[in-house]
Amino acid sequence: MSDAQVFRLTIAYDGTQFHGWQRQPDVRTVQGELERALREVLAQEVVTLNGAGRTDTGVHARGQVASFRATTALPAHAFPPMLQRQLPRDIRVMDAAACPAHFHARHSARGRRYTYRLLDSHDVLYERFAWYPQREVSETALSAAVSALAGEHDYSAFQAKGSSEVDPRCRVDVVAVSRWPGGLQFDVQADHFLYHMVRNLIGTALFAARKRDPAAHMAAVLASRDRARAAGTAPPHGLCLEEVIYEAEDLTP
Repeated sequence: MSDAQVFRLTIAYDGTQFHGWQRQPDVRTVQGELERALREVLAQEVVTLNGAGRTDTGVHARGQVASFRATTALPAHAFPPMLQRQLPRDIRVMDAAACPAHFHARHSARGRRYTYRLLDSHDVLYERFAWYPQREVSETALSAAVSALAGEHDYSAFQAKGSSEVDPRCRVDVVAVSRWPGGLQFDVQADHFLYHMVRNLIGTALFAARKRDPAAHMAAVLASRDRARAAGTAPPHGLCLEEVIYEAEDLTP
């Protein structure tokens, strides 16, 4: 048997039937399903899987990253097919790799990219992964609203109440509105995110898009650092974790 080694998994999942990422007793979670599958693959060795993003109930992922330490002779490329035989259809391990001993999926991450998808109209298929806000949304107005978010700011106005203590200053490197086949999508990449931040940004940006000056309204909410000044929280099913960003030296053993 080899010495303990750190492995990295890239994971996609449909979050509809999960109570979020984080393991919880008596409910179905992504971490719980993956750890169960890993026990089978690793001949009952118990491992703890560390996820880069603790997605909420109903939130999806196409680029979630998780790491674990295990004492096994299995090569990294063996994990995706072996795990897939043990996993339900709404989770897929897309890739696996060996990593340096210091690598940790969450602590080593330098940024995360999320997409929130909006619908132009009701769609019986797309509505599993995108939200129809019951009204027409102007791409120009929504783009103007989110333009105020780029750069480093205190995002306290978009942090859910009751969340744990974390630095409210985030550096938003990418913020953009574009079209996808079902409607509009909002892409945002930052060094870190506050609890419910993306969903609160969407709710507020949609409200701001109906104002005479969407960018000015959004900037005023941001500057206030007051959650009461922002609008409601968009539902979880439109949100997807697309990518986790790491430095190259953190990925190569």
